[in-house]
Amino acid sequence: MPSPAYLLVFSEPGSGVTEEEFHDWYDNEHIPLRVDVPAFLNWTRWKAVDGNKPTWAASYDLTSYEDTLNAPYTTLAETRSDREKKVLRDLEVMERRTYEAYEGNDKLPKPSALYDPSQPGPFAQIASLDVTPEGEEEFNRWYDEVHIPTIATVPGWVRSRRFVLKDWTRGGVEGGENKTPVAKWLAVHEYTHLDGVNSPEEQAKFNDEWTKKIFGEIVTRLELRLFAFHKKWERK
Repeated sequence: MPSPAYLLVFSEPGSGVTEEEFHDWYDNEHIPLRVDVPAFLNWTRWKAVDGNKPTWAASYDLTSYEDTLNAPYTTLAETRSDREKKVLRDLEVMERRTYEAYEGNDKLPKPSALYDPSQPGPFAQIASLDVTPEGEEEFNRWYDEVHIPTIATVPGWVRSRRFVLKDWTRGGVEGGENKTPVAKWLAVHEYTHLDGVNSPEEQAKFNDEWTKKIFGEIVTRLELRLFAFHKKWERK
């Protein structure tokens, strides 16, 4: 059975697209066209709360990566409206990342009692990482056996999931000029609040020797983002 997949999209309207046009296009054209496509299981928009750009993100759980390679999923890009083509051309950044669920997700701590399957967590911490090839096995053992179990003790934690990159694209006025590859590993941690995430006392839990080794010798790149839930859609 194919593994579930995950689509994560970062975007920034920039000076070429007004905020009003950007949200009208996203909310009333772009996502509604995806609601009835079977490969999509949910549709969520997020807004950054860390002061960094891109300001906006959208996430979608998908049936499988294989389903993104065939119609009707592929038809979405083939039948874009003139308006959508213009918005995508004039945006500052539009970065699409498609992932497959990490095979060890079933070993991770189960979602907390705060988890509601019908509703994303109010906040999402998104971690993108690259590691040395020779350290990948140890990195995954540490992440599964130490890191996420520790994250699960942070007040407000809802759930954590891990993914592996399958493909990515980056466009837009500035995005198209940036050729930096997307990191291979992704973790998405959902919370009801960020008090624990921002607490020095809680962060001190992540100061063990194995963690120091992982970040000192194995992790070659780490990007952390924080987003707040903005809006979601339902399939009728």
